[in-house]
Amino acid sequence: MSLHVPPYYILVSLQHNSPNQSNALVHADIEYRYADDSPLSLLPHFPDEHVLVFNYDPAAPAKPTISSTSSQLALSGVKVLPAPGARVDEDASKNDNMYILEVTSTSDDQTGSGVESSQTYLQNPKAILTRFKQSNADLRRILEYPSAPTVDHLSEPHPQPEFPFSIAR
Repeated sequence: MSLHVPPYYILVSLQHNSPNQSNALVHADIEYRYADDSPLSLLPHFPDEHVLVFNYDPAAPAKPTISSTSSQLALSGVKVLPAPGARVDEDASKNDNMYILEVTSTSDDQTGSGVESSQTYLQNPKAILTRFKQSNADLRRILEYPSAPTVDHLSEPHPQPEFPFSIAR
């Protein structure tokens, strides 16, 4: 394992506020930039593009930092774990750690359906209180980054969806 090479295994974990949605791990398009590159290259090229800046210092490989150029995404942490199966890879010049960037949406409409901004949603006090509590929890987690260690959400059990119908025998 060579820690002086840039990260190779990078995933983005999209944290959802709704308990009905599970967190998703996605592969990001990676573009390597170096400290002497122009900062203009970090600007989004498309209207819906989100740019996450991953600062990796080979002198401190266990403490990378991340930031976002998007007002719609907030970064709440980064986890560094051994990448499963990375040592089996024949290319020993790769950094065999897996970096998981934890991201949450800052927009009010995270479902994409516009339901949260409807009058029905605004009149439901229970929904407003739940949203308020979740937003506060997200803000606390974001403000504590990078000083606080993150919880390993990958090993937590996730409830399985119930079958929509029962089978009669």
